[in-house]
Amino acid sequence: MFLVKCIRYYCQEKWHRFRKKTSSKQLAKQEALREYTLMLVPHKGHKVIRLRLPVKLVKGTGIVLCMLLVIVGGTIINYRNAASDASVDKQELEKLRQINQAQTSQIEELAKTTSVLQEDMNRLNKLDTDIRQLVNSEQLPTSRGVSGRSGYGGQGGPVVKPTLLQLQTLVGELQSDVQVREENLISLKDMLVARNARLAATPAIWPVTGEVTSRFGWRSSPWGDGGGDWHPGIDIAGDYGTPIVATADGVVDYSGWYGGYGNLVKISHGNGIETMYGHCSQIAAHVGQQVRKGEVIAYMGSTGNSTGTHCHYEVRLNGTAVNPESFL
Repeated sequence: MFLVKCIRYYCQEKWHRFRKKTSSKQLAKQEALREYTLMLVPHKGHKVIRLRLPVKLVKGTGIVLCMLLVIVGGTIINYRNAASDASVDKQELEKLRQINQAQTSQIEELAKTTSVLQEDMNRLNKLDTDIRQLVNSEQLPTSRGVSGRSGYGGQGGPVVKPTLLQLQTLVGELQSDVQVREENLISLKDMLVARNARLAATPAIWPVTGEVTSRFGWRSSPWGDGGGDWHPGIDIAGDYGTPIVATADGVVDYSGWYGGYGNLVKISHGNGIETMYGHCSQIAAHVGQQVRKGEVIAYMGSTGNSTGTHCHYEVRLNGTAVNPESFL
């Protein structure tokens, strides 16, 4: 009995499996034969159009559409990412362009500042030249910033491009140096102008060329009477009509006949200094005239108390006659 039951169970199991397999194949066959009908209903009076679409075709089309959607979606996402990257790059490029424009503008401003500094340096060099001309000497110490030239031309060093900050710092230092140097030179020029004015107003040259025939102080009488007198100046003899020049800058105080001096020119030089030129044959300067050192003011003669053609030259300090030779 047990064996019969086993055989029966085995046969039933085989039968179930066969039926299941046969049913699956039928279902697959039926599924393959299934169709969708698409009906197109036109306006009244026209025939209805039916389109039969196999299930496999619909499923295949759906799969293809899904794949296309995935591809298109991926493409759109990739495009958006690329567009975003491009936008960021564009912004960075615009930022760099603005920075470059700002640096270019700063460099142009520095170029203008450098040009102004160069003009300032040229003005200072001109001021330095004026100062040297005032003293008529090249022995003054060179001002800071002016290099003395020599026969050597050695130069060198690495080629380094300065940064914008370095250029700005350099320009600031140059501006400060130019201001300090200009102030120093102006102060020096003022002192030299004042010094030269004092020198120009101090009698320091001979009024006329000739021979000294009588010096300052006590002397034997020129009239041959055996006596002596006090001579307040020096007598310089020469040819009649020899030009007489001012021995310093000043203003003509007197021009005309002055007793024993004959034709006289008196010049005030400031600081209590006066000079007098007597016995002139002809006067070329008038009262109030500004005269310069070396300018012709009269001509040698023998007017007044005179024994011959000469020029009486006298220097007075605060109204007192002093030895003119101490100024020569």
